[in-house]
Amino acid sequence: MAKKKDDAAPGIKSALDLALERLKAKEGEVVPRTHEQKAALAEIEAETKAKVAEQEIMAAERLREAYAGGDAEAAAKLDQQIKAEIARIREHGERRKERIRRGE
Repeated sequence: MAKKKDDAAPGIKSALDLALERLKAKEGEVVPRTHEQKAALAEIEAETKAKVAEQEIMAAERLREAYAGGDAEAAAKLDQQIKAEIARIREHGERRKERIRRGE
């Protein structure tokens, strides 16, 4: 016969209870997301992924042209610009998601 939670020895906590306590100590009270928040977070994630994919597709063509032109320095500079733009897109998406998580 399986023990019920009430049958457990006093003072013994489950791994879930311990994990929740650590999370609460680290991040404060855990507040469940509403359906609307979850939907908004998923939409932002999808938009961000789409923008990154679009940037990567456009960047691949520009990089091919730059390398084909034989100017490795210009190609490297372009590659850094593309990486910075992708990082900016992702950072913007994370800021938007964080505002939703805070309930703003």
